[in-house]
Amino acid sequence: MKLFYKRIRVDAETLRFYAECPICGKKQYGARIPLICRNVRTLARCADGRANKLSQSAFNHAKVKATQQLALRFNQCRHCYQWVCDDCYDNTDALGACRDCFQKNER
Repeated sequence: MKLFYKRIRVDAETLRFYAECPICGKKQYGARIPLICRNVRTLARCADGRANKLSQSAFNHAKVKATQQLALRFNQCRHCYQWVCDDCYDNTDALGACRDCFQKNER
């Protein structure tokens, strides 16, 4: 889950957290960024981990919440350990493989 947490990004336009599938590139959006962090400078500092204590705490809490929401829409491949979206995950494989690993194993 730590690897997935590190992949959560901030969309400055929609002010939401998101994760992107490494195979198809589709973005899935999660929780909104807290109001206290929506200033452009504050948002950049929060994303870097350099904000004041209150803003950083609110940002980190919201990122954890977004990670929990987004983890429901992503699956971890048991072969390459990437987190991929539901569309790129093969449910028919007994071990649970992403589309790329499934195609490699078919050959």
